[in-house]
Formats: sequence, structure tokens, C-alpha cells
Amino acid sequence: MAGTKRKAPGSVDLPKARAGEAPPSPAVLAMRRERIKSNLLTFPEAAALDELQLYHAVDRVIRESTPSTATPTAQGMVRLDDKGIIATFEYANWLLSFSADDYPPAGVDPLVWLGERRRMLDGEMKPEKKRDDPDNSRFLVAKMRVDLLTKGYVELPRPYVDYTPPPPTIRARGQPKNATAMVVG
Repeated sequence: MAGTKRKAPGSVDLPKARAGEAPPSPAVLAMRRERIKSNLLTFPEAAALDELQLYHAVDRVIRESTPSTATPTAQGMVRLDDKGIIATFEYANWLLSFSADDYPPAGVDPLVWLGERRRMLDGEMKPEKKRDDPDNSRFLVAKMRVDLLTKGYVELPRPYVDYTPPPPTIRARGQPKNATAMVVG
């Protein structure tokens, strides 16, 4: 198409400096890239990516971390900020472990598997499953990992984030059903 500029593979919209600030130096950007890459490589789903795909995943995270270059949040979705993502991963590192489902199976195209896994995890983020499913925390953390690898950011449906379970049913305390009368005499 005439007049349409295309980006070179591997190029990224670098975060723009705020008013009065100098843009990050190449050394700072290189350190940030390496830190993000080393964090992404801790995800079991990263085994599905080759070196170039991992490079593009790092580019997406860098681009999406700056409001001026970030993708707008879809209607009805809540985008998690860096603090929320970090806090969730810190919790996960203490309490959760990876399962065989978190790794790409042998003999399957890794990118197809990653796309299918993303769709499956998106389906798990329903408000009614938030408290009822014992695997909810594992699914949430897996969704966050897959979203960071494939989109560069994490967003969840607003009803899932806003969901609060119904209050517990309070029953009047009375004599237990199987209690026997005590005779004092």
C-alpha cells in the first residue's frame, strides 16, 4: 500500500519521556529488556516461544507499560497495573506450583497451544468461578502469564474483579439435633 509505513520486525514504540524528562538511555532500556526477558523466562508457557517470539513478547511488555503507547482497555475489562501483577506473582511464588497443564505438550505446535490455552483461561475468568473453584488462583496466575507473553498486559472482566461472594447464611443457634436431655437430680 502506497504511503503506509511499516515497522521493521523487532522494532518497538519506545516509551516517550514525560514533560521535562529525558528519554531513557539505551543502557537503561537494555537493562529493562533483560530484566523483563528473565522474568518472562520463568513462566512455563515461555517454553512455547523461540528466541524471536520471546523478543517480541518483551517488546509488547515495554510498549504496553507506558500509557502513551498502550492498547486501550476493552469495554467491560479492567487492566491490572504493575503493582497488582507483581503482588499476584509474589503470592503465587509462595503458594502455587506449576502443573503439567502449564507446559506445552510434545508434538503440538507451541503457538497453537498457547492460543488455545489463552482462550481456555479467558473462559475460566467468570465471576461465579472466582470463589467456588479451588483451582481459581492457579488459573488466574496462568492467565496473567499467558496474557503477558501474548499481549504484553493483563486485563480481566470487570464482573470478575468486582465479584463479591454472597454473605454466609446465618442460622439461629439452638439445641443440636442429636442432643439428649440432661436430668439433674
